[in-house]
Amino acid sequence: MTTALSLYKKHNQTELLHMQASIEADPACRNTKGGIHLYEPRARRKLSDIAQAITFHLADRRAEAGRPVPADGYSGRNQNR
Repeated sequence: MTTALSLYKKHNQTELLHMQASIEADPACRNTKGGIHLYEPRARRKLSDIAQAITFHLADRRAEAGRPVPADGYSGRNQNR
């Protein structure tokens, strides 16, 4: 089981948003060595897993509302030419 999937199963969306905000606010997670990244590699992986878990929750919410996202993704075109 991936980390994102375990976060999805253990926490609701509100808890995940609080976790994300706490990681972003923690000065120990900031990249102080320079470079293009704002956060240390460990914090970036954790933020990525949290974002994926939130995406899973949003997909569930859309499915409950009767608007499921297709598994193959968005094609970008709504017309045939």
